This record gives sequence, C-alpha cells and structure tokens, in this order.
Amino acid sequence: MGKKELKRKMAAGMLILSILGTFAGFPETTQTVYAEEIGLPAETNTSFSKARELEFGVSMAGTFAPNDSRRYYKFSLSQASRLDLGFERTGRQENIKITIFDSTQTEIYSLSRSYGLSFSLDAIYLTGGDYYLLVEEAYNAAFSFIVNMDSAGESFTETQDSNNDMASDASSISLKKKYKGVLAQNDDIDYYKFQIPSTGKITFNMTNSVSDTIKYGFYDQSMNLAYTNYVRSGYKDTQPVLLKKGTYYLAVAKGDVNSGVGSYTFSIDFAKKISAAPKLKSVKNLSNGSITVTWGSVAGANGYELWYSTKSNFKSGVVKKELSSSVTSVTYYGLAKKKKYYVRVRAYEEINGIKEYGKWSKKKSIVIKK
Repeated sequence: MGKKELKRKMAAGMLILSILGTFAGFPETTQTVYAEEIGLPAETNTSFSKARELEFGVSMAGTFAPNDSRRYYKFSLSQASRLDLGFERTGRQENIKITIFDSTQTEIYSLSRSYGLSFSLDAIYLTGGDYYLLVEEAYNAAFSFIVNMDSAGESFTETQDSNNDMASDASSISLKKKYKGVLAQNDDIDYYKFQIPSTGKITFNMTNSVSDTIKYGFYDQSMNLAYTNYVRSGYKDTQPVLLKKGTYYLAVAKGDVNSGVGSYTFSIDFAKKISAAPKLKSVKNLSNGSITVTWGSVAGANGYELWYSTKSNFKSGVVKKELSSSVTSVTYYGLAKKKKYYVRVRAYEEINGIKEYGKWSKKKSIVIKK
C-alpha cells in the first residue's frame, strides 16, 4: 500500500492493515487493526447553565455520544407565540425526546418520538418569557432542527410573570369590541373584566381556533356563576345572557389540563332590557261576539303577551295569549254580548329559555255589541 493510500484511509477514520502468511504451522490469517476515529469538537451545551442560544428560523445542529445524550438550548419570547419545530437525524431510529422548560426549569411540554428520521412538532403555544429546549437521545447520532416562531397576536400581552390567569389580574375589556386570547402549554385559563351599565341582554360571540373544546363562564363581582357553556374547536358560538347592572368577569379555559392549545376571539354586545310598552292602537267590535286588537311593535321584542278580562284590575277572569314578534294584531271569538272587556299588551324577550317582560300598555275597554 502506498503512502498516499495510507493517508487517505487514515483520514477516513479507519486503517485496515492486513497481514497474510503462515506462522509456525498455523493456517494463513488476516488481522485487521482499526485506527482511532477523528471526532468533531466537543459540544458544550450539556446543561441548563451552558444552554446554547436558540435562533429562530435558521438551522441548528448537534451530536450525541456515549454518556453524552443531552443538548440544551435557550430562547426568549416577548409575548404569547406559536412555535413550529422541524427535526432531522441520522443513525438508528432510536427514541428521541423533546422537552421545553420555563425560566424556573419546570417542564411544561414534552414529546418523544421513536420512529422516523425526520418529523415535525407543530403549533406549540407559549406565553412570553424565557425558556429552555432540551433534546435527548440514548444513541450516537447527529441531528439538525429549525424552530419557526410567530406571534399569536393576543390582545393582552401575557408572560410567565404578568398574565390574566386569575380573576384578581383580569384584563379590562369594553362592550362591543373584538378581542383575541390564547390558551398555551403554560396557560390554562384567561380572565377578563367588564361593566354592564344597566340591566339588559349581552350577546356573547366567540370563535374557537384552539385545537380542542374550550369552556367559558360569566361571573358576578362575588364570583357567583351567571352563565356557562362550551365551544367546540373550529366552531363559532353566539349566546344571549341576561345580566343586571354591575361588574362581571369572563373566564375562558381549556376543557381540561390536557386539552389543546391555540387562539380564540370574542366580543360582547349589549342591549338594554326591553322596558318600552307597546302602543295599544285599537280594539274593534266584529260580528258574533268577536273583537280585533291591534298594537304597535317594540324593537328587540321576541314576542308579545295579551291579556283580556272582565275586571279592570285584571285580578280574575284573565285570558292570556302569547304571540310572536311578527304579529301585531289578533282576533278573539266567543265573547259574551253586552259584556265589557278590558285589554292590555306587553312585549317580552326570551333569553336562554327565560322570558323577560317589558311594561304594560295602557288598557282599553270595549263592550261587545253584536
């Protein structure tokens, strides 16, 4: 073997030296000698204190060696963000584990993969703060990865140290304005605080882009629950809720601690409780003991309730009738001739199966003549 060939094989990390011959009666043998492998410079990011700065959007790489199976990285987020990770590795398809820790080195996310030389971890949501990323594998291997980061666009900046995870730290919101929130790996619930100027109906509008069902609840100032519901992932929800004047809290939370992460949007519209009384326009005699009652419509009403009675105080002998909001006239039949009847009407709105009534109209009377 020439000198050039010897140098080439040594540079490749292995020298094979073959000796052929017969020695002292033994058969012909071949002996192979391996040269020591030439390694790359040792990596130093082997602990939290030596973590390497992670750069978003660019390729980063590392290697594992016997008894050296951990690589630490550190990064910071100024606000709630979405991370997408893409990994590639060489060598045997052994188990690889990805773990994210917060600034106190508390684990908040972990996932293991035991197959595939390349894989991705998408839609990891974190609040603002300082973090560590740990990559572990028990076998000699090389790996590379890219971490892409996008702001989640939350209306109120949340970090590990400053957030709205408790009612006492609720974010103040206004009626008739749209907001965006995020539920993250380290953020299970958000609180918001708002004022209702007078008794009335709020309409809660929510779009759930979280990867799982989320729940919400409205609470009064003493944290008594007024209303609660769920919204499935990818769905919109619109719910009317009747509230009195005062201070209220809205809580938005994951279905459970293992539920999905992502963003949601919401707004709260408000309309005063119906108080206007319909105008009772006319009560007219028809033939055969019948009358027609006509009234004016009331904005926001879901329907109307009419009463008639032979008593002016409506304390007895009352006949009640409910009609939809599109009806402003009704005819009654079979009334007693020469009898005097009193009529009045009021509007109502229906919220979550409960009817809330407005004021009564002025009453009118009529004597059945025909």
